[in-house]
Amino acid sequence: MRLLSDARYLLRRAGIDVTRWPHRPEEGVIDWALAEVLRSRGINCVLDVGGNRGLFARRMRDLGYAGRIVSFEPSPSVLPVIQAAAQRDPDWTVRPVALSSEPGQAELQLHEEPQLDSLLDALPGVVDQVPIMAGKGSALITLSTLEAEFPAAVAGIAEPQVLLKSDTQGYDEEVIRGAGPRGLDPAVVAVLVELAAQPIYSGQPAMTAVMELIMDGGFTPVAFEPFWRSPDGLRVVELDALFLRPADSGPDWGDPRPAHGRAASHS
Repeated sequence: MRLLSDARYLLRRAGIDVTRWPHRPEEGVIDWALAEVLRSRGINCVLDVGGNRGLFARRMRDLGYAGRIVSFEPSPSVLPVIQAAAQRDPDWTVRPVALSSEPGQAELQLHEEPQLDSLLDALPGVVDQVPIMAGKGSALITLSTLEAEFPAAVAGIAEPQVLLKSDTQGYDEEVIRGAGPRGLDPAVVAVLVELAAQPIYSGQPAMTAVMELIMDGGFTPVAFEPFWRSPDGLRVVELDALFLRPADSGPDWGDPRPAHGRAASHS
């Protein structure tokens, strides 16, 4: 067994992987896709909506991204944590507001695990299955909009190429609608969003509605990665989804056949 493990390690170092077939796809698809998008599109500004403790911002740095990061995080449970992390990074700022479709104020529902804090109420019975969804009161927070925040976020960048990441526990549709009547700014070339295959919050839109909103804005899917499954391991509860705005206005579907197949067809 150790011999097989050592052999697989050596193959991976050479860029080759060998595994049992069929198998569940391994984790890391989204990180791979993010790294490719960051590189190929020259991303120079990341809008981290729902920054929480700052894990996504640090993930971007781990992927080699060195540009501007603007995190939006209103929760008093984690705001001091992400602010402290950003103080050590000169190109990372934190806005202590939530993004929505309209500015104002609202009650943020706090939970045992702050990553689950939401402007929506948890569905009845969810806490019985997910104890960390237990409520810890609420906090009055300030709401802003993507339309209002965008100019300051990209200020000073000659040609902004923006990655919008939204992880707001069921509120991502409202975040995107807050871009205004014309939709996301053309400088936004990629969107990473958390989708719920099985809603856990009251009033949470279906994942297809969120996908439709993004794709109607001209974006196409790049990659999907489930990160929360049902106890039997077969059903997806939540997943990350990355979308990309095509570089050209015309169709760029390409040819689905492998390169060798295309070559053979012309011989």
